[in-house]
Formats: sequence, C-alpha cells, structure tokens
Amino acid sequence: MQVPDNHSDLAVHEELLLRICAAPDADHGALIRQVDADGWNSLAQMAEDKRLCALVLRAVGIADARKLLPSEAAAKLESARQWHSLYALKQMAAVKRLIGVLAEGGFHPILLKGFGLAHGIYPDPALRPLRDVDLLLSADEAAQAQALLVGNAHYRIATWAGSYGLEFGHQLPEIQDIDFDLTIEIHHRVNARNWAQEPMLVELIRAEPVALPIMGIGVPVPSPRANFLHLLEHATLHHAFENGPLVLADLHFLACRRNLDWDWLEAEAERMGLARALRLVATVAWQLGGRWMPERFVDLAYVGAANLAAARSAMLQDREQSEQNKLMRRLDVQNTGETGWRAALIRALKPDPHQLAKIGGCRPDQLRRWLCYPVWLVQKGRRFLAVSTNEVTLNAARREADMVRWLGQPVSR
Repeated sequence: MQVPDNHSDLAVHEELLLRICAAPDADHGALIRQVDADGWNSLAQMAEDKRLCALVLRAVGIADARKLLPSEAAAKLESARQWHSLYALKQMAAVKRLIGVLAEGGFHPILLKGFGLAHGIYPDPALRPLRDVDLLLSADEAAQAQALLVGNAHYRIATWAGSYGLEFGHQLPEIQDIDFDLTIEIHHRVNARNWAQEPMLVELIRAEPVALPIMGIGVPVPSPRANFLHLLEHATLHHAFENGPLVLADLHFLACRRNLDWDWLEAEAERMGLARALRLVATVAWQLGGRWMPERFVDLAYVGAANLAAARSAMLQDREQSEQNKLMRRLDVQNTGETGWRAALIRALKPDPHQLAKIGGCRPDQLRRWLCYPVWLVQKGRRFLAVSTNEVTLNAARREADMVRWLGQPVSR
C-alpha cells in the first residue's frame, strides 16, 4: 500500500466537510478550529445542499466545539437537522403505505440504497436524509406498478417528471406521494450509463434481499454486501461522484456496522468491472481520514493524484457545475473525433427528444417538443460558454472526464 499524502487543493471548510463524511466517528476538532466565520457560513450552505447538516452537527458535538459555530451557521445547520428528523418519520409512514398498496397489486419491490442505510445502518435516520425512495422491480412489473400507483388517489406523476417509458433509462418518471410529500422512483435497472456488468449486480440484489422491520412490517432492502457494491457503482460509474460526499459516510457506517467479507467484495468488484472504482473510493476516503477499508485497497500510485483531485472536487460541486461537466463529457463521447466548438455545433443539430419533451411537458414523440428547441439550445449554449471560456473550469471538466474514462477501463495491475 502507498499511503496518500495530506496535500489538498480544497478550502479548509471543504476539507472539513469531506473529512466528516469519510470518518464520521472521528474527532475533527483540530480542523474545526481552523474554520473562520465566512468558512462556517459556506460550509453550512454546502452541508444543506448536500444533506450533511446532521452529520456536521454530530461531528461538532464529538469535538465539543459547538461554541465555535457562528450563530447564523449554527441556526442553518440546526434547522435542516430538525426538518430531516421530522421528515424521516413521514417517510416511514409513506413507505409503509406504499409497500401495502403495491403488495395488494401483487408487487414486492426492493428499496434500494438509502432507505436501508438510513433506517438499518446509520445511528439515526436523520443523519442520512433521503431525497426519494428507489424501488427495484423487473422490467415487466415496473410499468404495471407505475400505472397502479398513478391510478391511486394518493399518488401522481411528479410535476417536474419527464414523459418516457422503459426504453429511456433505468427508471420510470418520478411519482409523488401527495399526502406525505415523498418522491418515488420505480427502477427496472440500476445504471443509466450502459454498464455492461449491470445484470450481475441486479441479479445479486434480487437474490438476497433483507427484511428491514419498519412500523410493524418488513421492508425488503439489499443485503449489506449488495448495497456496498451498488453504492460503489452509483457514486462512480453512474454519477462520477457528482451525487456528493454522503457516499463516504454510507460506506463508513456500512463497513463499521456490518461484518463484510472483503475478499468476496474485492473479487465481485473485479468481476463487475468495479475494481478501479473500489480503489479510487478507498484511496479518497483514506486520504480524508477514513479507515473502514483494508489497506490493500489504498494505492495513490495506481489511482493517480489527478483522479483523486477530480473525485474530491466532484463531490463538492454545485448542480450547475455538475451539468456543465456532464455536457462536456457528452460532447466528448457522442461525436466522432470532434471537440470544442465543432462538437458543440454538431450536438446543437441533434437535440435529445426526451430533453426537449421534459422542457415542454410533452411526450418525446410529439412534434410540439420542437417548440422547446430554442430554450434547450440557450441552456446548452450558456453551459458550453461557461466552461469553454474559463480555463480553470475547462481544465476541471477535462480532469473529471479523464477520471470517468479511467474508471471505465479494464483493470491491468
């Protein structure tokens, strides 16, 4: 093992936020004391955006440093923590009803990723806020279950959802629970990026669900080892770390509270094409103080400093930065050897019908989607200009694209 050094290209408050996620049970007092008032305000805003407020307050409590927080930052963090605590209770009631409604229709989904973590792994569900619940069903069942819920008075298609079917991606349009304000996503796959080994993970998740007791019922969730691999894939191949640093805390609590077979996980990661992802995540976490993984997974020389920096930056970027980087990656892979302005012009002539339809609130096969072409073109043009005319932003986007390519390459060690 080659241990990463402590060099960081992050601001102090950014470093602290990542370290809290990588090692939630550690004492971060030394770094907490280096954050000034402006840093705390920035940290609180970022923590709210990334659903980390309760974890930050827990870390402050472990370090006995609550008195160091400026009042404005403390109030923002505490308000978000209380909201998520109450919302977690609503979510449990919503999920209990959801499972019952689907069971009456003959459907028995597995709740993916976050729900099992929040209610079965984390010390407190409020430490792991959920944006939504993801249900895994077979492709044959997914559309039927979607229709069942939409036909129920308690549910509706979300106002922001697109209009598409099984052919579009790994999930169907989002559904809202009207009473409990819960967003529901019905999945028939787990990855939207053409990952060749995806059927292996889906088969594993379906082969060994675990019943999580919630409000008198057993909610099916993935086994700890299946969830570990899904979290790993979701953070890397699926999102290129743009879904935030919460995955570092997920893996910490999962590894520390369940007896994982690391030899088996390493072999499965290799079989599923996740070996590079495993080493990158482990090395990022180790550099930030995480110690949940075997040391043999940590290898800076293999991972590379550029990939390490790209992962850290991606975890902290805001939504617009994420969209800009994804646009540049799409231009890189969707065109035949063209880059820069030539690639952008080619892309402008080939708009995604699903994106046009989502802007216009129509189906992708309806001609009126073309009425939204000017809006789509302006959105993409602004993002392209924002990246391509700023050298720092462009280099960051290229670095992230290089990391994504590296993750997708076969392992040769």
